[in-house]
This record gives sequence, C-alpha cells and structure tokens, in this order.
Amino acid sequence: MASSHLPRHFLSVTDIREAEARALFEQVANQKRGGAQGGGSDLPLQGQVWALLFRKPSTRTRVSFELAIRQLGGSALFLSAAELQLSRGEPMGDTACVLGRMVQGAIIRTFAQEEIETFARSSGIPTVNALTDQEHPCQVLADIFTFEEKRGPLSGKTVAFLGDASCNVARSWALAASLFRFQLRFGAPRAFFCDVENPWIVQTESAYEAVRDADLLYTDVWISMGREEESALREKAFAPYQLNRSLLRRAKADALVLHCLPAYRGKEIEGDLFEERARDIFDQAENRLHVQKGLLCWLTAR
Repeated sequence: MASSHLPRHFLSVTDIREAEARALFEQVANQKRGGAQGGGSDLPLQGQVWALLFRKPSTRTRVSFELAIRQLGGSALFLSAAELQLSRGEPMGDTACVLGRMVQGAIIRTFAQEEIETFARSSGIPTVNALTDQEHPCQVLADIFTFEEKRGPLSGKTVAFLGDASCNVARSWALAASLFRFQLRFGAPRAFFCDVENPWIVQTESAYEAVRDADLLYTDVWISMGREEESALREKAFAPYQLNRSLLRRAKADALVLHCLPAYRGKEIEGDLFEERARDIFDQAENRLHVQKGLLCWLTAR
C-alpha cells in the first residue's frame, strides 16, 4: 500500500536541488571507498519490492537498478510492458493505482514523459525516470558524478556535447547546466538543436567551436531507439560531429571523454579513441549502479 507521506520522485534532473545532489554524491563516494552496500542504514530497502516497468530495451539501466535494489535489501520485480494489460490499452493511471497498492516504488522506462508523470501522480509511491524520449536524468546524474570523481567540481567548467542535441540525454544535460552552473556547448546541425534554453547553454553548428578548451567531451548514439527509420539521414547529418582525435586536440589537454553507451565505433566516436578512453567510459557505466543506489536512498529517506 502507498505510504501516507507524500512520495519523492525523480522524473527530471530538476527534481533534485544542487545541495541534495552534492550530499548524494558525497554519500556515493563514501560508499565506494568503504564498500558499503546501503545508505543511512545498511539495508534501507529491507522488505520493499520495487517494480521495473519497461517499454524499451535496456542493459545498463535494468542491470544497475536491479542490483541497486537488491544491494539495498529490497526485491526487484521486472515488468515488460508488452506482457501487461498496458499492451491492450489499459490506461497508465489504472496500472499505477494497482501497483501503488502492491509495491513500494517504481522505475519506469518508456517513451512519453507524460506517462511517467501520470504514473507518479496516480501511484502514490516513489517513481524514477529510467529514460523517456524527453529525458534520461539518472544517466546524467551518474555522468556528472563520474566527471567530479575524476576531475573535481564541474561548476565553472565547460562540457561539449557532440551530435544529436535534441535527444533525451542532451536535454537532461541542458537542465543540469543551470543546476550545477557549468557551460554546456552543443555541437550539432541546427535541425537537431536542443529545445532547452538557459544562460548556461551555447549551441553551434561548428564542432570545432563546441569543443574549444572544453573540460569534458561527450557524445551519444546518433540513432536513438524508435528513430531507426531515420538512420541514413542522421548518419549523413551527424558525420561532421564524430568525436575524434582532431576535435580532442582543440579541447583542454586533460579533457575527459565520456559516452553513455551503447557505442558505435566509427560512427559517433572514432574507434581508436573509444578504446583509448574505454576505462573512463566503463567507469561511467559502473557509476550508474553507485549513483542510483544513492538516489534510491534519497527517495526513501524520511
């Protein structure tokens, strides 16, 4: 049964304040150093069941959340939307009302942001955005933690995002820029500029201008899930924005290279460059687990 307390949700990067994110990062860093499993208590999700309701395929998100829940003492219940009555037209609100009476939290991976918002509103249980077409906030929270773990505070630094600036990861980066106060430069074709505007964002069609003196170079797949029919168009449009050594030379000498995966070597990132920076990129992937454990502790803290 849903708690009588108003639940916390993490549906967007904007759902957490900078001070809360900083406290979460400190907790995660301490856990990594000490090998701790939980947060304020060793097993803060003891006796809880969390549902993972996914409409889209997943590797890192599913595995990291299932492990996070188990390591915090809870049980994970994976639900493929294709196997639920959702696939036959049941409203998300009705599904949420039922699950809210049976589980203690939900992690949703779907297409429309409105579906997650409906679920959170109707279920009465903590709800996490594990990716929508509009945002991927857990990914970006882990990305920022990874940068700060390796290079120190991101505030005042410059992030260059190359490729599809209209995608969900780019949008979450744009929202995070004002929260953490760093400059974000998108290098992308104008037709794929980000729709988020704030004083921390610069958008340019020049990949070289985007990466100039950047502290972090970031890229994502050119063809997001559901966009496969646009493959030829996108590959042609994004070819000048491939993250490669030529662009890396224009960034700061110690610039970090990150990729949220899966990576298509020779497409959005030069194959040799990926292999050279693979350790950082796979550290970034591992940090999904650690940061999401911290996030679950934050969501359930009283």
